[in-house]
Amino acid sequence: MARYLITAIIMCAWALAGCNEIEEAVKDAKKDGSAPPKDNYIVLLDLSDRILYNDQQQVPKDIQVIQSIYAAFKSKLNAKDPTRLYFTVNDKLKLMVAPQRTTASEVYNMAGNLRLQLASAQPEQKAKLLEETEKNFNTYLPQIYKKAVISNNSTSYAGADIWKYFNEDLQDDLEKDAQNTLFIITDGYMDFESLNGRASRNNRYTSCAQIINNLKKAPDWNTRFKEGDYGLLPVNKRFPNLKVVVLELNPKDDWTGEYNLLTTIWSKWFNEMGIKSYAFIKDDNINEINESIEKLLKVKLPSSANITSVSWTPVTESDPEITKAAKNKTNVTAQATDPSPVIETVKEITPKKENSNSYNSYSSYAYSEPAAPQKKKENVKEREYIRVSGVKGQIDTSSIHLRTNPKKPISKPKEQVTFGPAY
Repeated sequence: MARYLITAIIMCAWALAGCNEIEEAVKDAKKDGSAPPKDNYIVLLDLSDRILYNDQQQVPKDIQVIQSIYAAFKSKLNAKDPTRLYFTVNDKLKLMVAPQRTTASEVYNMAGNLRLQLASAQPEQKAKLLEETEKNFNTYLPQIYKKAVISNNSTSYAGADIWKYFNEDLQDDLEKDAQNTLFIITDGYMDFESLNGRASRNNRYTSCAQIINNLKKAPDWNTRFKEGDYGLLPVNKRFPNLKVVVLELNPKDDWTGEYNLLTTIWSKWFNEMGIKSYAFIKDDNINEINESIEKLLKVKLPSSANITSVSWTPVTESDPEITKAAKNKTNVTAQATDPSPVIETVKEITPKKENSNSYNSYSSYAYSEPAAPQKKKENVKEREYIRVSGVKGQIDTSSIHLRTNPKKPISKPKEQVTFGPAY
């Protein structure tokens, strides 16, 4: 009997010691009033017809990439506060959907629930809030993408207006006292259902596709790009305290120079906005993407087996959500006509003027000054640009760890391509 009594006393002592250690850790965290450097993560989604790629297999990959970004966010928090109580940590993370005419308001409402602001939480509730937000991400992300699939026909989708987000919304999402990092999940084209009527001035546009159509397959495209001052219309704002990571760039494979031109366009645009730290991660299997994220952010991510698996059944035409979206689209686009093939004219190079960087602020859907008519020369060639994407049957989501295009493995250099100063 005495032996059992002694054992019980020892166990109680150990339990009390453990409680005391936790209490001491809490007291120490509260005493240390110095807050670590603040991070602000923004994840911007392109929900255009790119989500139909490879029988909607792009969707579960997008979700896993977002989960990896959240895991990197948590890894940074744990490095700042090893106690994992986060009393003095005030980091922030939010999910945004790029402006898109065909995206239902319900998608934006659900995305509004996917954010974490530790500064607004009571110190004792921060750790719990972090875990609850992670569960919300895992719950809401599949719902957001299901609502985003309005059709299996790419012509039903308007383009994701990333240019408009930078011009109108980004400034409000930044924190003055934080290191801001913007993750853009996109194929890189800022493509639209039709390029007719898109804002442009001289050789400046609001879509990468418009520039590529002018220079594609030209042997001297790099020279033409520089001398003709090609690029995206500048945004009259500067974002010096911003790092940008563009993920899942997916260049078309019919021209070997597509990826280089695509990243050159983005790089010039970032530099003109004062963004000096940026990087590009090509579309690849999730393990390669995670490896690139780890190198850029200097974090260690959990293995793929420890990240919540994504179950995704492709949305078909018989799905009630698509039927509902089709009705909504009919009401929104009653006056719109089906997009016709876009004919782009290859322009002659004009010398760059000294004031070529002086622009006003534009809306990407309209330009107040009509462009001067261009005279057609005898040697001018025309070509048609039609983006066609198709969707076929069901997919096996277990193939998420395979290359996304079984016909053509995506070529990705082992060393991550980074432009501007390294992270």
